[in-house]
Amino acid sequence: MRILTLGAEDLLLPDRPIAPDFPPLPYGLSLDQAVAVHAHEVRAGDLVVADFPDENGTRRAGHIPTPYPATPHALRDCPCEGCEECDDMDSWTLADHSRVADIGWRFICLAPAEGDEPCAIVPRNRPVAVIRADVVACAEAAAAVPVRTYGVRWSADFEASSPLEAARLAYEQLKSYAVDAWPPELEVTAEDGQVAVIDLCDTGKAKGEGR
Repeated sequence: MRILTLGAEDLLLPDRPIAPDFPPLPYGLSLDQAVAVHAHEVRAGDLVVADFPDENGTRRAGHIPTPYPATPHALRDCPCEGCEECDDMDSWTLADHSRVADIGWRFICLAPAEGDEPCAIVPRNRPVAVIRADVVACAEAAAAVPVRTYGVRWSADFEASSPLEAARLAYEQLKSYAVDAWPPELEVTAEDGQVAVIDLCDTGKAKGEGR
């Protein structure tokens, strides 16, 4: 349980549930990195992880099952083609321009509809818990699998009358691997010089040291 402070208000952020409907936060992020802000203070790229109910006294956060990256925008700028939340807002205004203006002033959309999920429309001053975009970007970069350069070599012996004929025989054999689904062993050399022989017929098992 964490206590987040927003102005003079203390907000309770309990531990994230451990359940199939609540997967872990991405990129190894944790709630220790979350901060409380008003909805209108959420920035593009912030990861929205929880929100707080409209009630008196100390408020306890409700976790968002699938945290989402924010793309905050005014309701009039929402790119969705009509979702349940937006339809409810339209029905409430009943084409009353004063109510339309009131909704535009009181609410903000933190993310447009996606798939079966409707727009995330919340009151502008509602507290939400987010992990800031720069923290998310750093965690994503650290979690990314490093890309390295590998040299891959295949070799085989052929009886031929010339280098050109040997090359053609090799090419025909390479094509046969695709037809017969029988790939060759490949010698892979990493940037640091480590060599591994990969047998693709044996589920990619390496026969030597390598990474």
